[in-house]
Amino acid sequence: MNFLAIDIGASGGKAFLLSLKDKIHIEEIYRFQNIPINLNGIDYWNVLDIYSNILKAIEISLQKGDLTSVGIDTWGVDFGLLDKSGYMIGMPMHYRNAYKFNSMSKALDKVGKRWIFDRSPTQFQPFNTLYQIIGMKDLKMKAIECASTLLGIPSLFVYFLTERKAIEFTFATTTQIYNPYLKEWDKEIIKTFDLGDIFPEIANPSTIAGDAKLSGKKFKVIFPPTHDTGAAFACVDDMDAMIISAGTWFLEGMLSKMPVKNEDVMKYNLANEGCIDGGYRLLSNVTGMWLIEELKRKWKVEYGDLIEMAKSTKPFSGMIDVDSADLQKPEDMEIAIIKESEKFGKHIKSRNEVVRTAFEGIALKTKWSLERLEEVSGRKIKKVRMVGGATRNKLICQFISNSTGLAVEAGPIEATAIGNGLSQMIANGQIKPDDIPDLVGRSFEISRYDPQNTEEWQKAYEKWEMAYSA
Repeated sequence: MNFLAIDIGASGGKAFLLSLKDKIHIEEIYRFQNIPINLNGIDYWNVLDIYSNILKAIEISLQKGDLTSVGIDTWGVDFGLLDKSGYMIGMPMHYRNAYKFNSMSKALDKVGKRWIFDRSPTQFQPFNTLYQIIGMKDLKMKAIECASTLLGIPSLFVYFLTERKAIEFTFATTTQIYNPYLKEWDKEIIKTFDLGDIFPEIANPSTIAGDAKLSGKKFKVIFPPTHDTGAAFACVDDMDAMIISAGTWFLEGMLSKMPVKNEDVMKYNLANEGCIDGGYRLLSNVTGMWLIEELKRKWKVEYGDLIEMAKSTKPFSGMIDVDSADLQKPEDMEIAIIKESEKFGKHIKSRNEVVRTAFEGIALKTKWSLERLEEVSGRKIKKVRMVGGATRNKLICQFISNSTGLAVEAGPIEATAIGNGLSQMIANGQIKPDDIPDLVGRSFEISRYDPQNTEEWQKAYEKWEMAYSA
């Protein structure tokens, strides 16, 4: 049995072929770019180009042998629209447009933050599906007025392949329209904001969406956790750990059977998002390797060079809040980090100090997240479990161990694709959910990092937290 996991992010997609004997075998077979298009000041996703690349990935996998099934995961919140005949209306809009709409502020002015949170207790972000729809209606966009069905981006591709209209659970939890207590779309939110009767059935992860055919060959299409973070978290089943999906963003959370609902979740703007087993993850979003990627791009150096630069300079020459708005899309990341550090009373004097400050900043904010997760959940975190591309970086793994004072277990690297593939294996009856921890452990290298220089890191964190809270 071969399983094709297609993992699509905001800048590109990757396709992996997975199979299982005693261990999981994973092979990357295709990559492609995802380039948004701007028309008349609005950004759109080129879903037709993405879909053509999905078909190309399927063709390649079919050439390699029998294909049992395909699963597609993407980022959350964004969606496409269908008319009553099932035809797509225009191109799906990009989440970044939401910053132009100001719809979240209008919604909160209308009903209050608590009212929405009581019905859909997740992170408040202007790009959540709820606020995107409100923004489209405020602008009187014909697409939303004519829509008969709304499908999340991964569900849109499932529809193209199978004609099945459904949104998978983990994606639904990113919309701020899903009610986890009723386990359905929240009728009060829909009525209050006049969203319309456009929401399809909600499908469970690890279920068969339907059959598809390409080049005369049939295969199944599976709903994995279609939200990419949900797919990455599927690789880890540890209630005692803070789990980090580590890449451009560090998505830092802990598992929970039900969403955590209290004032502090709103206070710290944490998310409650769905997991492969129908449970939840309480999640904090931290800016991750974005800082390093921008320095790499500006300085035209390799990652290895940046790591050596960071190692060669003294600790805590600078200090930053990695989630500062000034670091999210600056014209010059080097200058932005230097200026941000000055807010903390630290004056950076060299590029080596700039890059070390970026690495240390990620680790310090991770400790802040850990403390918030413990505070909000009332549970003690005993270790850190990192998955994703940034686990290749031994320095950041060690810094996070130092900062948190906990052991870090790091790997696998391609966790999102692996979680996608594991979900397909469950749907096809090849494994059971309880098999995942042992299977991942024996299939992939898991590195361990133990805390070092904890007193020095604790003193730095106390200074950082005092300045951050000021």
